[in-house]
Amino acid sequence: MPSFSYVVGGVNQGFELELLGTIAGDMGLKLDVQHAPSSQLFAALQEDRADVALAALAITSTRAQKVDFTQPTLCASMSVISSDPKLQMHTDLESKTVGVVSGTVLESYVQHLGFQKTVKVYPTINDVTLALFSKQIDATFGYTIMKPILEKLYPKFPVNFGPPLFSVPIGMAIPDNAATLRSALNIGLIKVMHDGRYEKLSQKCFGQDVRCKHGSY
Repeated sequence: MPSFSYVVGGVNQGFELELLGTIAGDMGLKLDVQHAPSSQLFAALQEDRADVALAALAITSTRAQKVDFTQPTLCASMSVISSDPKLQMHTDLESKTVGVVSGTVLESYVQHLGFQKTVKVYPTINDVTLALFSKQIDATFGYTIMKPILEKLYPKFPVNFGPPLFSVPIGMAIPDNAATLRSALNIGLIKVMHDGRYEKLSQKCFGQDVRCKHGSY
């Protein structure tokens, strides 16, 4: 999920991984990064196979019934992504084929759009991206702030981002019985947000400060 977390040349990088790594470093800890599909992240927390889950996870009341979240690490707007510049708004997707990643908020959102469409569910964001490039789907949804990194990673496959539709808070997911961990991560996040490191990392990954503004969630 560029630029949130992704792998280039076998190296884990991205805003969320580097942010968590910074917080962990302040705590005298190192990250042990394991990869899993979005649909399996919460199970990894519930089965004690992971302490923290990251995947640009929107904080929702439904998810909060299964796991806990830190305070938001950022807020991001959602846009329609398509190779067809005529597809700008979600209402433009009537009778179209839309691709989504299994286990994401967008899977439920697209399924509940009140018009006829075909929804294809894929295991990973890479699969959705390839489906878009190969025209197996007409469109997908993604965070608007992903546009610069996608243009950099896939210069031969230009895609169009529609205008921002709505904004969601994103956080780190943790087990629902890990109050001490949640407190420690929140304290670490506050420190990083106030000493300039958050803004520096945010500018590096997204070209802007993506922290939630007052009243945005």
